[in-house]
Amino acid sequence: MQLGQIFFLFTVATKLVDIGMVVAVWWLSWYLRFSANVFPLANGVPPIEVYSTVSLPLALIFSAVLHIVGAYRADRVKFGFRAAKKIFEGATLSTLVLVSYLYFTELTRFSRLYLLIFGVLSFLGLMVGRLFMQMGWTFIRRQLISPLRVLLIGYGDLLKYYLHEFESLRPFPIHWIGRLGPLASSSEMTTIPYLGEDDLALSTVRSQQVDKVVISFPSKDPSRYEPLLAQLSHELASIKIIPDFGKFSTFTYQAGHELGIPVLEFNGSPMGSSDRAIKRLMDIVGSILFLILFAPLYAILALCVRFSSPGPVIYSQKRMGADGKVFSMYKFRSMPLDAEKKTGAVWAVKNDDRVTKIGGFLRRTSLDELPQFFNVLKGDMSLVGPRPERPVFVEQFRDQVPRYMLRHKVRSGITGWAQIHGWRGNTSLEERINHDLFYIQNWSLLLDLKILILTPLRGLVHPNAY
Repeated sequence: MQLGQIFFLFTVATKLVDIGMVVAVWWLSWYLRFSANVFPLANGVPPIEVYSTVSLPLALIFSAVLHIVGAYRADRVKFGFRAAKKIFEGATLSTLVLVSYLYFTELTRFSRLYLLIFGVLSFLGLMVGRLFMQMGWTFIRRQLISPLRVLLIGYGDLLKYYLHEFESLRPFPIHWIGRLGPLASSSEMTTIPYLGEDDLALSTVRSQQVDKVVISFPSKDPSRYEPLLAQLSHELASIKIIPDFGKFSTFTYQAGHELGIPVLEFNGSPMGSSDRAIKRLMDIVGSILFLILFAPLYAILALCVRFSSPGPVIYSQKRMGADGKVFSMYKFRSMPLDAEKKTGAVWAVKNDDRVTKIGGFLRRTSLDELPQFFNVLKGDMSLVGPRPERPVFVEQFRDQVPRYMLRHKVRSGITGWAQIHGWRGNTSLEERINHDLFYIQNWSLLLDLKILILTPLRGLVHPNAY
């Protein structure tokens, strides 16, 4: 059985166990709330039939949301920290979706305390299920499945990364035969035995009954592939080549197929369609709630701006957002209307004499950015992401600052990873880009929530805000 087939079966079994644990926790919550005499019953015990009808929607919601947040990826299905992060994210989001579903059906018939108990226990139940899955899988693997015997040939960062990632799949049956390649690079991968130079490939494959050979050399050493492929082309072991084109990529590259032809895609977006959908949903809900809750603050600030100097309250400025598209970004006006008539577009500086008194306060406290929640609602921006820049500056920086344009792979944000670390205003562009790209490459719902929570503490009032 191929490793891909084994992983598929393991994932299906994990999904079934997750569903079983969620339903079991649903009824455990019933017992704790209504039968265990742990909590007072002000209105008596409700009909159990009402709660039983939720079992199917509950299972569907959790199964779908856990899949969307990536809880079933290869490095997240086994019991551990990575799985715990995604299960917590999925359990929290699933519970919110369930409450929304019940709100539009019959939430009034359900105990709020019951739903709270279930929300807490669902995470614990899913983690217990993963633990039992791993224990059971370890037993089955040892008894029934022969490990895949893998030989590594070559050296370099990509081969080292390949080994590290497969090591994270320890529930799956992998046996490293060893590595062939230059002895000088043997210190790179000390977890597997060094077997000698790569001219021993054919004899090693035959004597060690190798199932799979993985070959990777740095791009500076491409001549080694051809003789190896010539030696191994008549063997039963499958051969995988890891091409090293890293020097041509400034962001990401991945393999794929188009029209049956293998292709390599450089600088593609690491955020998938489901990730974008989750992020957009959070943007819509978050911006609506903020606009409703802080409507009085908007009115007060609008009056202050209106009486500070002649002109409209809202200032619209062209900015470049996702995929290089230009949009009109809204801000509370902090300068007179003709502020750039003589100077043209200039970079923001500290103690700018063009800024009005109320405008200076708005800038120091970042309150001038509040109208951008309307941009988020429109879809021009996101709650979290790289800050958008004016097109004239983008044209200036795109060739001066390495990887600058890659920050436009996602929607621009009101706040971001760079902003909460102080990289705003007249600070290092290189550091700002590094933080923006770190955010894009490591995006998750939890990272967005972390940035939103830290923004009032680190991002609103800051010495570099002017």
